[in-house]
Amino acid sequence: MNMVNDKKTAYTIEELSDSRFDFAHQEIIDNLLNDSIDDFVKIFSIINLEAFESKDDIFALIKNLTNHPTPIREAAALKLEELYQDEYYDNKIKDIILSAIIDINPNVCRAVCLMISKSLLLKQELLNDLILRINQLLIQINENNLQLGGFYEDESKIRKNHAKNKKLFSLYWYLEALSFCNCNKNNSEVLEILKQTIKFNDYTIREKTVKVLVKLDNPPNDLLQIAKRDQNFYVKNQVYDKINIED
Repeated sequence: MNMVNDKKTAYTIEELSDSRFDFAHQEIIDNLLNDSIDDFVKIFSIINLEAFESKDDIFALIKNLTNHPTPIREAAALKLEELYQDEYYDNKIKDIILSAIIDINPNVCRAVCLMISKSLLLKQELLNDLILRINQLLIQINENNLQLGGFYEDESKIRKNHAKNKKLFSLYWYLEALSFCNCNKNNSEVLEILKQTIKFNDYTIREKTVKVLVKLDNPPNDLLQIAKRDQNFYVKNQVYDKINIED
């Protein structure tokens, strides 16, 4: 059977045991590179990928993180978290990783962020790009705040809509990724970001803000105090060991 042209989407346990799915390593890589192949075969290939043998192999997997159906993106993200090693890093995968951080599926976002958390090289390579993308997003948020409302604590009207939620979702995951990087290398730029995001109405943004803040060397006491006085437990819990009770 020609697996490339087979568009069957459901398989029985017996069929999965068939030797047709017993792919050799190069067959798996070829399947990952083939965007016309049956989705299930591609997912099954991702699941059965055991290791990378070259930078070309990691690119074959990582290209499935974007512009593919959700099950494929999620399978690729989980496998990438499992197998990624810095020795296979290539600069051409950076933009794909940055896009996958804010995938619409939080399982993809989470897996990619966990991959970053375990990689010394990605923490270094992605830092400047994350700062740039967060700043670009904050510019968009500030430009649209009058129309959308509710981004900041002092907004009197909170109006929920898809555009606002999408920006908050992206900011949340960018801050999560940033929290795993060595932000001390760009301390002043990161602090300018945190001074804005600590004011957000959405507590999840403030929580991620403080997660970044406490990882800085000598974080500013004024920002720590704001976090300490926060009404949300998850926000103030991030700083419980950073300041004195009497402060």
